[in-house]
Amino acid sequence: MSAAKTRNSDNQGDWSVHTMTTGRYVCIHGHFYQPPRENPWIDAVEIQDSARPYHDWNARITAECYGPNGASRILDHDGYILKIVNNYERISCSFGPTLLAWLEANAPDVYRGILEGDRQSRERFSGHGSAMAQVYNHLIMPLANRRDKETQIRWGIADFEHRFGRSPEGLWLAETAVDLETLDLMASHGIAFTILSPTQARRIRPLDNGPWTDVPGGSIDPTRAYKVRLENGRSITVFFYDAPISQAVAFEKLLDNGERFAGRMIAALSNDRPSPRLIHVATDGETYGHHHFKGDMALAYAIHTVESSQAVTLTNYGEFLDRYPPAFEVEIIENTAWSCPHGVGRWREHCGCNAGTPGFNQQWRKPLRNTLDWLRDTLAERFETEGQRLFRDPWAARNDYIALVLDRSDQRATTFLEEHARKPLEPHERAAAMKMLECQRHAMLMYTSCGWFFDEISGIETVQIL
Repeated sequence: MSAAKTRNSDNQGDWSVHTMTTGRYVCIHGHFYQPPRENPWIDAVEIQDSARPYHDWNARITAECYGPNGASRILDHDGYILKIVNNYERISCSFGPTLLAWLEANAPDVYRGILEGDRQSRERFSGHGSAMAQVYNHLIMPLANRRDKETQIRWGIADFEHRFGRSPEGLWLAETAVDLETLDLMASHGIAFTILSPTQARRIRPLDNGPWTDVPGGSIDPTRAYKVRLENGRSITVFFYDAPISQAVAFEKLLDNGERFAGRMIAALSNDRPSPRLIHVATDGETYGHHHFKGDMALAYAIHTVESSQAVTLTNYGEFLDRYPPAFEVEIIENTAWSCPHGVGRWREHCGCNAGTPGFNQQWRKPLRNTLDWLRDTLAERFETEGQRLFRDPWAARNDYIALVLDRSDQRATTFLEEHARKPLEPHERAAAMKMLECQRHAMLMYTSCGWFFDEISGIETVQIL
């Protein structure tokens, strides 16, 4: 794939035509995310030597993944370019707000390609955009208090609406870490669906209240949508991705060949089980180019193969859910995630999960978590006490502070304070109000999940959250 030639592709046909007629559907989800890497004192990303020859890891992964997926080449068997495509038009994708903020400032062409991909996906998939929102800075929601969960969801939705110009239908949970309180808060804010690992399902039953059936060890049928019943009559839909195919994409070199990737998905729908059915995979988006060299091209060719097939139809979650609402409900296993077999232990204790570096243990995780919890609670008490002097409701002001994170102009700050301040503020009071809110922002950023994920406390991820 390294060499590419061009030739007329008029005879290749129009593979952008979309219909939903087969009863068998395919969706590919990429979770694109980078942690906030900015030095908190200067709000800029400093040189990261391990990312050489690039300035930092954001820049390196953009060059290897985010950029190429916006203009990916489809080659024929002779190495000629048939088409250059924006993969973001055809896949489901969730982009972390902290990554989108960096791309907007540092890779505006890539950023615009992502937004354009979502716009085009709405035309392709019956008005349903393929982009999903995400909890704001990738903290592990079951380990957060209710107040932080609320702000993370509000900020994730507000950031999405600011960038994509529409309300999100779905919301991605960091590491798919889930509990019922989080799902209920999501539903209360209008979120229709999320994606989980099949190992996070406990049991299912038909919506007509038939008998429950246990689905241990990830044995749930991933080709259906499922309803989770919540408080006060609310509910949310969950899609459980196909674990074997997702695992093969991420770790078993299925991306070595885009045609084989497509064939694996199509074959998963080839038996005689009743339709409609959806085969869908979910991996880190960085799989497509960063973790796997030229993975964006394998993805593009896989999509091309799926769209050329008469056996299946490409779709996204919003379109499928609109056409085929859940017929089954599910009970989830709370306090679980896709990347830790010990629940959510990877982000709070020495559970056994690590990146495999010899000579290290993760006994530092628990005291780090406990210390940050102490710091969060201490700051919250001060914020509430001191904030009462300046804000009508300090926590409502924090929930709305995302407006200032997205627009730091003096005019926006003035409007914000007119909405939330108890009285017209003197300059020193205005400065104090902004410091309090910025302190609260960093009190959430310090919980970014990467800080606990890897082997040692001196790694760049844990140093960042500290």
